[in-house]
Amino acid sequence: MNITHLGFTGLAIRDGTARLLLDPPAAPDAPTVVTWTETERVSGVRAGPPPALAAAPVVLKWLGVEGVALGAAPVRFGGWVITAAPYDPIPYATPREAMRKTASALRDPRLAVERLGHLFRRPATPPLALSITRAGRVVVVLGQALHRFTPAGELDRLVRMFGGCDVLVVGTDFDDEEATGRLSGVFGARTVVVADLTGPVRRMLRLPTRPLETVLASAPPGTKLLCEGGGLELGD
Repeated sequence: MNITHLGFTGLAIRDGTARLLLDPPAAPDAPTVVTWTETERVSGVRAGPPPALAAAPVVLKWLGVEGVALGAAPVRFGGWVITAAPYDPIPYATPREAMRKTASALRDPRLAVERLGHLFRRPATPPLALSITRAGRVVVVLGQALHRFTPAGELDRLVRMFGGCDVLVVGTDFDDEEATGRLSGVFGARTVVVADLTGPVRRMLRLPTRPLETVLASAPPGTKLLCEGGGLELGD
């Protein structure tokens, strides 16, 4: 199995002849899953329709694209079996982060207006965590579900649904590296992968970032890192 970082929040998972794209930043050339409505997560689908699309029902309706509706019941899609569960996104901004984002907006008002307009147009629906299964192997993609503000009840629910998977893929935001690493350990995954899912956007906005290696201080032993444009061979 191979996992590749496509840029921004995009990932590609390949297992044998099957390839699945998650939130690709460019026009997709394989079955695609959109996990949320952020600008970067829908930019690929907006650029060109994928061969097949799966997303939450409200997202499919908003995009105006026919596709496979994702939810708690497993569905077959593109050679994979996918189960989805919503999670609470990280708060948009702590007071300190709000100051950083305000400074970023002042540096590039045009980009800020575009992103703010998208924020108000998109539906108020939560992001999805995914369980992706093929040939008995389970990959769980949690996005940014693990952070300083993750409620205990939310964490328990995610562990009940997704614990014991073969591969756990998580992202971490700025100031959340310690929490992401620590919380990823409770899932009992055979392999933990921390992917740089927020760094590319923050760098574009000239917001501060930290090296992805920062998460390793609290992450389970053997945790792997997936940087923008990189790839990982995960073996059998």
